[in-house]
Amino acid sequence: MSTVSTEQSQRTDTRSRTSKKLFAKIIESKDASVPLLREMWHLRLAFLTLNISEQEDFAKFQDYCTRANTFLITFRDEHKALQGYYTFMFKPVEHLNKKALLIHSKYYYVNTGFRGHPKITSAGWSILPIILRRYGLKRMYFVAFTFPSSFISLSRTFGKVYTIQGENASDWEKVVLENFAQELNGADWDTQLKLILNQNIPQGENKTETSKINQLRRQYLQFNPEWEKGRSLPIMMRFDWAMIKSVLSTSMRRKKRTG
Repeated sequence: MSTVSTEQSQRTDTRSRTSKKLFAKIIESKDASVPLLREMWHLRLAFLTLNISEQEDFAKFQDYCTRANTFLITFRDEHKALQGYYTFMFKPVEHLNKKALLIHSKYYYVNTGFRGHPKITSAGWSILPIILRRYGLKRMYFVAFTFPSSFISLSRTFGKVYTIQGENASDWEKVVLENFAQELNGADWDTQLKLILNQNIPQGENKTETSKINQLRRQYLQFNPEWEKGRSLPIMMRFDWAMIKSVLSTSMRRKKRTG
C-alpha cells in the first residue's frame, strides 16, 4: 500500500471513530455503585497484564474510586455500552506557605474505536466549575503516574510535562509531586529512583511510531528505562494559559477530523 493510500485510510478511520456518538456523565465517588465500579473495572482488564489477583486489584480499584474528593467521568455509546472513563481526585496541598490544588487522574481507559473522540477531551472541562466552587481560584496541577504510552499521550495533549528527575520543574514542584506520589503509593514508592513500583503494565505499548512519538519515548526512557518491571513515572502538568491553549488545539484538531 502506498504512503498516500495509507494516510487516506488513517484519516478515514479517524473520522469514523470521532463521528460516533458518545455521551459523557460525571459521577461523584459517593454516588458510584458497585455494579458501575465492576463494569468500569472489567473494561480496565482489557488494557492490563495484572501482577496481582483480580480480587486484590478490584479492591484497590474500588478503594480509589470511592475516596472523598474523587469524580468519575464515564463515556457511553448510543447503545449505552461503556466505551471508556477516567477519574479525577482533588488534593489541596501546601508547601513553604504556597498552596495549590493537585488534580490526579489515576485511571484512564478508552476503547480503541473511540480514541481521539473530541468528547474525551472536552468532558474534562465540565468539571472546572466544581473545582472552583469547592476549592476557589488557586494554582492547579494535573498529576498522573505514567508508562510510555500515557506519558506520550499526555505530553501531546498538555504540551509540557514536569517530572521529579527532569530539570524543567521547580524545586517546589518536585517536592510537592514526590510527597503526593509517596503518600498515595506508600511502600511501592522508591525514594531513590523516584518511581512507583509493583504496577500493572498496560498492554499495547510501543505500537505507534512517528518521529515526535519516538522523541517523547526517548525522553521517558531517560527517567524510567525499566518500566517493563512494573515501574511508573509520576508527572505533573501546570494549569496555565500554555496548557489551555495546547488542550484546546488538540480538541480542535480532533473535531476537524470528523469533517
